Amino acid sequence: MPTAKQLTIESVNLDDDREMDEFDRQVIAAGMERVRAEIKELQQKGLLDAQGKPVLKELPRDMQEGAERDFGG
Repeated sequence: MPTAKQLTIESVNLDDDREMDEFDRQVIAAGMERVRAEIKELQQKGLLDAQGKPVLKELPRDMQEGAERDFGG
């Protein structure tokens, strides 16, 4: 039962199962929208392929095991 009302943690009636279900649906939908936007951005930057898999498989030299590091501290 979709509702036009945007629910928030402050406005949702915690005792109403239907309203809680709608709140959950809205939160999950908003989260999935953010995930899709992040995937699109990473694909545009060439970091993910069309299937969402990382393009690079190895770490940069300074992050590899045994590498000399200078954290400036």
